[in-house]
Amino acid sequence: MVFLALASAGANAQCSSKPLPSSAPTTRLNIVLSDQLFSVANRNDVVGAMKLWVEALSCITKLNFDTKVEVLSAQSEIRQRVHEETVDVLVLDNADFLELSDAGSVEGVAVGSQGGHAYAVPYLLLVNQQIDSLSQLRGKHAAYHLHTGAAAALAFTATLMAENHLGRTDAFFESFEPTTKAANCILPLFFEKIQACVVDGHDWEMLKELNPQLGNKMKILAQSAPVLDGVVAFPKVPRPYRERIIASILQMHEDPLGAQVLSALRSGPLMPYRSEYLDSTREFWRRYERSLTPAEQRAWRETLRPRMPLSVRNSTGAPGFSAGARKD
Repeated sequence: MVFLALASAGANAQCSSKPLPSSAPTTRLNIVLSDQLFSVANRNDVVGAMKLWVEALSCITKLNFDTKVEVLSAQSEIRQRVHEETVDVLVLDNADFLELSDAGSVEGVAVGSQGGHAYAVPYLLLVNQQIDSLSQLRGKHAAYHLHTGAAAALAFTATLMAENHLGRTDAFFESFEPTTKAANCILPLFFEKIQACVVDGHDWEMLKELNPQLGNKMKILAQSAPVLDGVVAFPKVPRPYRERIIASILQMHEDPLGAQVLSALRSGPLMPYRSEYLDSTREFWRRYERSLTPAEQRAWRETLRPRMPLSVRNSTGAPGFSAGARKD
């Protein structure tokens, strides 16, 4: 969400189309994005949108930018770019940011907001009213909403399975399938075509408001701590025009069209990062890590990508979650 807000707001910024004078300063602005932030987006679209944002940023800051945009899947690649000092701005999934921040490699700049607060939502396991325990879902059909933070949805489900001694997700459920629309997870549950659904709290409240019958027939069986989607970050190395660039990022909402885009994306203005905004997200991932075997913990620390259920790996291809999700 943070990534899309930045890109779309930049593309719509009301700024003069006249090129900057040749005397304007030129500075490098290499951008790295974690692919976990836009699980169902086309990478070419992502890169194109970011370049539009850089054009708008150039106009606002009165700086010419020599820019490269990369979308990276592996956490090791992101670490390498930071270590080599070949990246200037990072738009990171929460797990990627926490790892790099704890290592002292990056510092947060901005997060999305809602109602004046950092935008964080819990993940929910929804079931019909007749279901009272997780064990009743063994051998049943389930789905989860594949979107920003899909890794957290998988980790939430895996944590529930482990803490309740129910085994792996792909062995417990008859099927556990992704869908690119929250309604395509919630409505099949309503009509009893599936027996469980994992969505975020915002999607559930929004759809319940549109159709109050959903709340009468379905309930929350389990809920995670609130999770922040992502963070805009800078490496902890000095760079030219740093404060000017940060100020422009935080002021994107002042453009009328940019504010409309942020609203459509369920986010208010980007707000300055504070470490406590990630307290509940940090606990979410600690709880997930505690649920893993020693071998799984080693794999998690290396990749920061949850183990995908077999059905999902077969249909989508790990680790990008970019294909095979139900869209109908």
